[in-house]
Amino acid sequence: MSKVVSIILGAITVFLVAAVLAVELTMVVPAVQAGGPSEAVAPEEQNAISVTGEGKVSVEPDMAEIIIGVESRAPTAKEAASQNSEDMNEVMAVLEGMGIAEEDIQTVDYSIRADIDYRGDEGPKVVGYVVDNAVRVKVRDLDLVGDLLDEVMEAGANNIYGITFTLEDPRPFQEQAREMAVADARSKAQQLAEAADVRLGALLSLSEYITGGPVYVEKAAAEGMGGGAPPISAGQLEITIQVQMSYEIAQ
Repeated sequence: MSKVVSIILGAITVFLVAAVLAVELTMVVPAVQAGGPSEAVAPEEQNAISVTGEGKVSVEPDMAEIIIGVESRAPTAKEAASQNSEDMNEVMAVLEGMGIAEEDIQTVDYSIRADIDYRGDEGPKVVGYVVDNAVRVKVRDLDLVGDLLDEVMEAGANNIYGITFTLEDPRPFQEQAREMAVADARSKAQQLAEAADVRLGALLSLSEYITGGPVYVEKAAAEGMGGGAPPISAGQLEITIQVQMSYEIAQ
């Protein structure tokens, strides 16, 4: 009797499994026939007009950043460090005397290395030590730049690693360039739509790219100090923003 019951239960189980599979198959097949994911149109395949717009704003910089360095050489590391400290203190005194705030002076490099002579027949030989000390200085009065360079060189600085003219706050000018770029892109898209005898629909995508930036004066432009302040021209900064916009083509 138990054997008969087992056979009956097994048959019922097989029947239930088959029924479940049949239901799942019925649910899946109509989805494919109705146009499932395999037939969906990808967003990039939609009819669209894509354009690039650009906005440019020219503005005079209001701040300069200068890296000023002192390099000292001596037979011993201690002597080189002592001489470097003395010269750098003189440079710092000049900066303070010209009204540069303490928070606008930042040390960016300090190193001690052996001065090695590779020219001898006996091979490389340590002939002394070199100490480098450099600070980044923010100058907010651009009229001081030339005189400042002349003064710090007289005080002991012997390396000027370049001058960067920039803006304390570029955001207002970026906003202005951004509005110009969007207007430029929208105008181009509308012109293309009219030429193609279609209508612009909703905005599908919008991306931004910021170019332009600080004006950099090479180190060579600051060499040869002495005999008066060097001529330094800040010029103008050009802030450029580009936008990429895509519009749907309305039906």
